[in-house]
Amino acid sequence: MLKWRPHRKFLYGKSFSPQLSWLGLLVLVTLWTALFAGCAFGGANPSPTGPAVTELDNEFSPRILHIKAGQAVTFDDPSSSGGTHQLVTGTQGQFSAAAGAPSEFSSNSGIMFHPGDSKSITFPTAGTYQITCTIHPSMQATITVTP
Repeated sequence: MLKWRPHRKFLYGKSFSPQLSWLGLLVLVTLWTALFAGCAFGGANPSPTGPAVTELDNEFSPRILHIKAGQAVTFDDPSSSGGTHQLVTGTQGQFSAAAGAPSEFSSNSGIMFHPGDSKSITFPTAGTYQITCTIHPSMQATITVTP
């Protein structure tokens, strides 16, 4: 049976103590925190301020996003690779009313984005919302909002 011996003599007769110093503990906690800092809710493209959807080359990235009710999503139309987009609830470029959807998406005119625009939109109500672009009907994103 193995016994724990806190002060063992190792090579050259030097003592070894397995106690962590305060500095060692601080370094360990810092590394552990940094390791898990990238594990943000929302998938592969988290932004520093929360979940984000980017409008790139006439498609959304990510196409599927999961958030909690009351959380905001930043919609970003980059100046370098974006275009003009008119986003509404619906599919294949057609507006379709969705109960509980943010008011910004809840009309035929929706919300307009031009290259360089970035807008944060809060999803207050749980549900699954299909977001599409009336200018580019192939653009489709699904935002699932849980309570």
